[in-house]
Amino acid sequence: MRTVVLRVAALALLLLLALVAVITVRTLQRVPDTVVYFVASDGTSFHLSPAYRRAGRTDATTRAERAVAALAAGPTPDEAARGLNSAVPADTQVLGATLSDGTLTIDLSRAFERGGGSAMMVGRLNQLFYTLTRPESVRGVVLEIDGRSVSVFAGEGIEVQNPWRRADHPALPVW
Repeated sequence: MRTVVLRVAALALLLLLALVAVITVRTLQRVPDTVVYFVASDGTSFHLSPAYRRAGRTDATTRAERAVAALAAGPTPDEAARGLNSAVPADTQVLGATLSDGTLTIDLSRAFERGGGSAMMVGRLNQLFYTLTRPESVRGVVLEIDGRSVSVFAGEGIEVQNPWRRADHPALPVW
């Protein structure tokens, strides 16, 4: 009789451990693992504000594609209610992305530079650069539009550092 009780107790303990493992795995699959930056305004200036997303364990190219897609899709309804917006056009596409020695070269469609206003364009570049350099493995970004390296962005004449290095811009910008 005693061995039956011990076996039942051991089985119950094993089932409890299996349940804890399943709950842990499912929870970890939903935990955000990347940050995208959206634009917020305090009425007199603009700044970046982080939003957390799940990208999953992927290579640098896929991570960059998912990050740009998140920027183009814009904030969730809850994030929008907090005043977050995206300056990245919804039809922006990643044409290519490669990571070499810590520098991510990202080639975006021409849609990325459409639209107007210098504040909007500065916000767009800030969103892109700070989002793409969030993983520690990406220390800098080279921006290309339709396969051509960008040194002056859009019609606004905004100079772009190539590569743009996160270490040179440690604080989130205000413009």
